Amino acid sequence: MSRLLIQLSHISKSFGPSILFNDISLSINAGESFALIGENGSGKTTLLHLLIESILPEAGQVRRSADLSIGFLPQEVTIAHPELSIKQYLEKGALTDLEQRMTTCLDNPNRLMEWAQLHDEYEKRGGYRRVPLEKALKGLKLKADLEKPMASLSGGQRVRVALAKALINNPGLLLLDEPTNHLDQEMLIWLQEMLHHRTGATIIVSHDRKFLNESCNRLIELHQGQLSYFGGSYDFYLQEKENFIEKQIKAYEEQEEEKVYIKQKICAITSSKGKAVPPTDRNRMAYDKQGEKHQKSVQRTLNELKERLQEIEAHPLSHPKPKSVTGLRFISTPLTSKVAIEFRDVTKSFSGKIIFSKLSWSLCKGDRIILMGPNGSGKTTLLRCAYGEEPIDSGTITRAPSAKIAYLDQEVEMLPMHQTPLEYFESRFSLPEENLRKELHKMALGDAKLLHRPFGSMSVGQRKRLMLLLLILEKPNVLLLDEPTNHLDLLTLEAFEKALLNFDGAMLAISHDQTFINKIATKVW
Repeated sequence: MSRLLIQLSHISKSFGPSILFNDISLSINAGESFALIGENGSGKTTLLHLLIESILPEAGQVRRSADLSIGFLPQEVTIAHPELSIKQYLEKGALTDLEQRMTTCLDNPNRLMEWAQLHDEYEKRGGYRRVPLEKALKGLKLKADLEKPMASLSGGQRVRVALAKALINNPGLLLLDEPTNHLDQEMLIWLQEMLHHRTGATIIVSHDRKFLNESCNRLIELHQGQLSYFGGSYDFYLQEKENFIEKQIKAYEEQEEEKVYIKQKICAITSSKGKAVPPTDRNRMAYDKQGEKHQKSVQRTLNELKERLQEIEAHPLSHPKPKSVTGLRFISTPLTSKVAIEFRDVTKSFSGKIIFSKLSWSLCKGDRIILMGPNGSGKTTLLRCAYGEEPIDSGTITRAPSAKIAYLDQEVEMLPMHQTPLEYFESRFSLPEENLRKELHKMALGDAKLLHRPFGSMSVGQRKRLMLLLLILEKPNVLLLDEPTNHLDLLTLEAFEKALLNFDGAMLAISHDQTFINKIATKVW
C-alpha cells in the first residue's frame, strides 16, 4: 500500500464574496502524479499554496507526514534580494543547511551524537535522493555563470532555474505550476523522463495536454468550489467526462418528460372530474357511496401527481451541457494579397553570432505556420523582425499593403504596464466601460474587476487573456503569436484554437504544445 503523504479534509476557502473551495477533501500518496485542471480563477494556484502552507484554510484540516519535504515551482519567480546569485538561490534550502551543520559537527569530535541526529533527519528528508545539480542544469539548458545575479535573468530563465532547484531536491511532494511554459521540445522530453523516475508524489498545473497525458496517472478537476477525482490520464478524463455528461443529459431529458406527463395528467383529471356512472337499479345510496369513493380516488391521484411535480420543481436538474466559450472569434479585415509577408535573403546576428542567414520564406493567405526550434535559436527574433520591432542586418521583409498585423509577445510585456485596461481600450478603440464589459463577458476573457487595475499588477495569465481581446478588437488579417497557449486555461485554449481554425488570414506562431501544433498547423518551419 502506498504511503500517505498529505491529507486534505473538508477544506473551505473564500476570497471576498467568492467561494473557491467548499468542503473539499483529497488524499495524496507516494507514487501518484496528478494533473490539476480547472478554469482560470477556479483555485488551482490557491490549492498549491494551501499544500505548502503559505495560505491557510478557513475551515478543515491539512495533515502532512512528519518528514514530508515539498518542492514548489510558481508560475512567476520573484527575487526578494537582487544580489542573490544563481548558485546561492539553488543552494538555499533545508537540505543545504543540514549539510553545513553536519560538516560543522564533524570538525568537533564532541558533537558526533549531534551529527548522527542531523544525519538521520537528512536521510529522512531525502538528502541522498538528490539529483546532481549538473544533470538538472544540463537538462534545462542552463549554461549561465552560476555567480550571475538571479535578478539579471529573464522571466523564463528564472523559472527554469527554479524548476532545476525543485527537481534537484527530489522532494516527497513536487508541485509544478505551469512548468512547460519556457521549455523547448528537448527540455520537455527530459522533464518527462525525470518525472517518470520519481518515487514521491507530483501535482502539475499545465495547459499542455500531451505533457499531462504522458506525465500524470491521476487527475483533479476544480469546478465551482468542488473537487472531482479521476484515476487516469487527461484523455481518460475527457472520456469519463463525456460519459458522465451523457448520463446527466439522459437524466435531465427523463425528468423533463416526466414533468410534461404529470402536467398533462393533472390537466386531464382536473378538466374531467365527475361522479361514477349512475347505477341501473336506481339505488341512490349506492350511487352516492360509489361516487364518493371515486372522487376520493381521483383526489388522491391528483394530490400524488402534484406532490411529485413539486418535488421535481424543488430539485430540478439543470441542463448538463458543458460550459464553452462561444464569443471568441476573429472578424478579420480582408487580405487582398496572396502573400502576406515575404522574407528574402534575410540575415540577422547579435554580438557577432549569426541567428539566421539568407532566410527566404513566404507567409501566404490561409497559412497557419508553426515555427519550431530549441530555445535560443532565434524564433522570437524572427517574429519580431516580421512585425518590424527588430531591424534586420541584410535582405528584405516585404509586408503586403493590405496586411493588418497583430503581434502577441510571449510574456505579454508590450502592454503599457502603468495603464488600466479601461484607459487603454478607451484610448485605443474609443470603447466605453459598458461596451468593454460586454466584450469581456461575450468572450469569457476575464473578470470585469480587472478593468480598473494597471496591467503591471496582473499575472501573466490575466494579461494574456486581455491581450487576446486586443487581438480580436484589432481585426487583423495576419497573426504573429509567440507561445500563444502559455498561461491559458484549457477551456479558453480550446475556444482560441477553434477561433484560429476559422481565421481566414495568415498566421505564424511559435509553439512547443504538440496538441496545439497537431490541431492548428498547415505547415511547420
